[in-house]
Amino acid sequence: MKIVLIAEASTKLQHALRFWGLSFLIGENVLFDTFSNGRILLKNMKRLHVDPSKIEHAVLSHEHWDHTGGLGELLKTNPNIKVYICEGFSQRFENDLKDRFPVEVIRIRDPLQIALSVHSSGQIEGRYNDKTIFEQCLVVDRGEFVDVLVGCCHPGVVKMVQTVLERFEKPIGLLAGGFHLLNKETSQISRIVDEIERLNVKRIMPCHCTGREAVKIFRDRFQDRFIAPRVGIEL
Repeated sequence: MKIVLIAEASTKLQHALRFWGLSFLIGENVLFDTFSNGRILLKNMKRLHVDPSKIEHAVLSHEHWDHTGGLGELLKTNPNIKVYICEGFSQRFENDLKDRFPVEVIRIRDPLQIALSVHSSGQIEGRYNDKTIFEQCLVVDRGEFVDVLVGCCHPGVVKMVQTVLERFEKPIGLLAGGFHLLNKETSQISRIVDEIERLNVKRIMPCHCTGREAVKIFRDRFQDRFIAPRVGIEL
């Protein structure tokens, strides 16, 4: 089962223009996050020969605009998609979505199978701007190991990796997505990379909110196990 990076943005200019976030397609029918802009999301899908009508499940890592912003345009194209959110998402988010679309919304607390070999990690609690935030990641079961896709890692990338290892009891073959290490001190980033290595993550693809300094450190440490992100890459 292939994983394709459908949309991704990581520069300061992109953030200023509100073209921010990421989106992954797993197989043909599961989308993880919807980027910030539905027009760009659908444009990229067309360029990559992805058929939105085949998408059955949209899993949202957390409630922030840069991971949910493209959902509306996607649902206009295909209103039959089931939307999976953390139990800790606000009721307002669900109500706004249902006011606009006849959509089925599924709230997730514990690990849940979304499709064949594709699972939600279950919600993971963290802190952001002195407020509690809930986030989930997507776990793709490869048999002897799992691949893990993350949105922003607000609970902390190490905590999210540890949670997946505890809940799924399989080593991690790939960790890809936003690690939320922008503006962190180099020494702090290095300690986090130490922990990711200690947890025996095999391959890494940091992008989105990871930050240039952190990406460089991951590249230096993982070397041929580092994957440079680009829209359309198959994992």
